[in-house]
Amino acid sequence: MMLNAWHLPVPPFVKQSKDQLLITLWLTGEDPPQRIMLRTEHDNEEMSVPMHKQRSQPQPGVTAWRAAIDLSSGQPRRRYSFKLLWHDRQRWFTPQGFSRMPPARLEQFAVDVPDIGPQWAADQIFYQIFPDRFARSLPREAEQDHVYYHHAAGQEIILRDWDEPVTAQAGGSTFYGGDLDGISEKLPYLKKLGVTALYLNPVFKAPSVHKYDTEDYRHVDPQFGGDGALLRLRHNTQQLGMRLVLDGVFNHSGDSHA
Repeated sequence: MMLNAWHLPVPPFVKQSKDQLLITLWLTGEDPPQRIMLRTEHDNEEMSVPMHKQRSQPQPGVTAWRAAIDLSSGQPRRRYSFKLLWHDRQRWFTPQGFSRMPPARLEQFAVDVPDIGPQWAADQIFYQIFPDRFARSLPREAEQDHVYYHHAAGQEIILRDWDEPVTAQAGGSTFYGGDLDGISEKLPYLKKLGVTALYLNPVFKAPSVHKYDTEDYRHVDPQFGGDGALLRLRHNTQQLGMRLVLDGVFNHSGDSHA
């Protein structure tokens, strides 16, 4: 019986264990190799990792070989292939099958390693805040109520009183004056609710109320209290043992971004 191999970049052949990716190859048939190397890439640098023959068989007559890829650094997409070694020859195993020649980069197996995020996030109780509509601090800086022309909307921004009801006509140019100091003032209330982490919609300088049209990534919008208000909010959340997460909009910007 000829040698057969099985592998796909999905479980049970690929499993993530903490900061490692476990890669398994199944073999069956006559004349098995003496050694198997896992050829992989780390930041586009080729590496060869020895695979280890497992004692347990996944199926009768099937031998499993396994190696681990370090995930603590490097690119999220990992490409790899298998190099089977005998005393007198070698073969490569890829999605195309066995080959005498090393595979090209795009001919190898590929797996996208998901970003599981920071471990602390899993246990948090998040509260998402749209800064303009959550809480308004007093007194206010004059710059917070400055009226300007919103180019994308083709009109000046509209400042509403805090107690005015929100209507369907309130678009991206309508402001109610919520700010970061207002959020700071409400932290005891949020803490009492059991909140352990805040997630804020964008806060950096932008002409719209939602701030997804960033104009300047280096400064907090004056309408929200500027850089100082964010520093105060960060200090206050730290004092209460709360996390603070900002919505970073880096895949696009507003038409006024320089």
